[in-house]
This record gives sequence, structure tokens and C-alpha cells, in this order.
Amino acid sequence: MKNIKYILILLLAIGFSSCDDDDILQLNDSEYTPATGINGFGETLAISKATKGETIQVNYTPASYGVDLVTTHKLQFSTTTEFSNPVTFDINAADNAFTFTVGTLNEVLTEDLELTVGEETTVSARVITYSLQGVDTLYSSVVNFKTTPYLDILFAPNTFYLFGDGVGRVAQNNKLKFIKVNSEPDDTWIIVWMEATGSFKLCSDENYKGVIGRIGNAVSGEYTLGTNLGTDEDRGIDIPVPGTAGYYTVGVDMANNKLLVEPANIYICGETIGTVWPVASVVEANKFKLDADNKTMYLTKTLSANELRLHVTHPYISATDWWHAEFIFLDGKIEYRADGGDQDRLNITAGEKTITLDFINQTGKIE
Repeated sequence: MKNIKYILILLLAIGFSSCDDDDILQLNDSEYTPATGINGFGETLAISKATKGETIQVNYTPASYGVDLVTTHKLQFSTTTEFSNPVTFDINAADNAFTFTVGTLNEVLTEDLELTVGEETTVSARVITYSLQGVDTLYSSVVNFKTTPYLDILFAPNTFYLFGDGVGRVAQNNKLKFIKVNSEPDDTWIIVWMEATGSFKLCSDENYKGVIGRIGNAVSGEYTLGTNLGTDEDRGIDIPVPGTAGYYTVGVDMANNKLLVEPANIYICGETIGTVWPVASVVEANKFKLDADNKTMYLTKTLSANELRLHVTHPYISATDWWHAEFIFLDGKIEYRADGGDQDRLNITAGEKTITLDFINQTGKIE
């Protein structure tokens, strides 16, 4: 009898696969029961960066199709009880429960559901259940809970941006994305043109998620970044530009929540200047100069025929491991090594050359 049961289920599955999408069938006229008894969120779910590693468990009674079928249960969230724009949590159930960390949930709330950090919001949750093609999806009753997502500046280190009138960009049109320092996971950098006046902040994407500024004044040029624990004061205020228009390197030390701005220091190194490598090549003769009128950086120098190699220096980047902040331009476009492997190379001929870099348009040329 057991074998006959599985044969009947298999035949049902084959039959359903040929049905039209809108031709949903009922299994042997059995009663469908969606998941019930969802608990674990409470009326208010308190989450914070300090508890990001703690575990949340949401229990429920599984759905049933009236026969023994393989089913999949998923959690869904929405900002409305009608679930007009639901977000499905990418986590599977085990033992009639969903288990995940505070940090994982916070990422869903801020990145997928796009909730505002530091602002209490009512979130709706439900369990969806699906099985064979042609069998209807089941939806549990909705449970509501309040929660306040937090900013974790470490959750998206590759997606930091600058915005503000001091850097000539607003967030919606932002292209000012930070670059990873190779082999230094807590550090990022960017070269940006700053106006003589104005200010800037950081955000984790172009829609102003995760906006942070400075807490207090700079100490030896170094700012402490806000942590956004829920108030404007925690989030921080605008960071002023240095006051002289030009290119600056902005470095972020995420391990210590620090930011440091200094004039852009770009150097040529390698065999084009006689097999000289940092730190020996970090001298004035190999340093790019600022052309403020044209908003470019340039270096005119007699070079040997070989591979062109360029890099940036900054206090947050290893002084000896120059390749941690290496870049090149290929087909006229600046390419950063970031946290990748060795880059393709631009080979140049011998002679006096002028190398020009435009970090606004991210272009480079050699003449």
C-alpha cells in the first residue's frame, strides 16, 4: 500500500505539470490549511548593532495540503498588511521554525525592505507555502510587529558613497563610490574633487540609506564617524571640505569608525622609472601635480619602456605594500585594483611623457 501511495502522488505531479498556470487544482478535494501560530517577533522586536550576532527564532505550525507532499515554507515581510510589495526572506525553515541572526534580519529590513534606519516602523510578516507546479501557494495570517533598524557601517563596506555640495554631487546621481584597500578589509579610499566651500556625508547607497557624518571636530585631521543609533546626534553632522578646491583622498577606517581627508598623493613607480619601488619611489619627482584649472592631476617625466604602474598613499593604507592602493587606466578608463588580483598592464614606450588623470570622469591618458 505504501508503494501505491507514492505512485499515486507521482501521477498527480505529472498531471499537474501539464496544467495551465491559472488552472489550479485541488488534491483529491482535500482541505488546504495554511501555516498558523507564528510567534517569535513579539509586539516590538528590539534589534541593535550590539546584538547583531544574537539569534532570533520564529516558530509556526506548518501548512498542509491534505496529502504527503514536499512543501517549502518561506518568511515574507511587507510594510503594509496587504503585502502590496512583499520581500521574501532568503532562508528556509527547519523543524517548523526559521532561525536567523539580528544582523541578517537588519540587512533585510534596510536593504530589501528599505526601511529608514533609526526610525521605528511597523512590519507585517507571514509564512508562504508552495509545493508542486499547479498547486496553489498558501499564505498564513499576518502578524505585525514594531522594530527600529540600525545602521551597521560594516554591513556594506563595498558600497560607501560620498555626497554633498562640497563634493559636487547629490546622492541620487552619485558616482563617488569608495574603493577597497587590497588585503586590508577594514579600509576604503576614494580620490574626489572638493570645492572650496561646502560639506559632505557618507551613505551606503544612492538613495541615502545609512547616512552618517562626523561626531565632534577633527583631531589631527581625523574625524570620528557617527554610528546612527537612532538620533540625529548619533548619526553625525556634515563634514566640512578643507577649504581649498582640489583633489583629495578620503580614507575610511571602518574598524575604528574614523575618516581622514588629505590632499591626493599619487605616485608612479616600477621599472618605467628605473626599477624603483615604494617606499623609495615616494618622492617629489615621482608625484603627480594638481592642475586646478582643468581639474586634473598630471606628471611630466622621462620614462623607460615598460609597464606603467601608479598608486595612492594615505595614512590608512600600508606604506610598504603600495599595491594595496594600485590603479591603472586601460583604453582611457581608470581601473582600480581594489581587492582583486594583479591587473592588466599598459605598456609604454621610452621618452618624455605626460600622464594626465581626471578623477571626475575617471579617465587617464599618456602623451
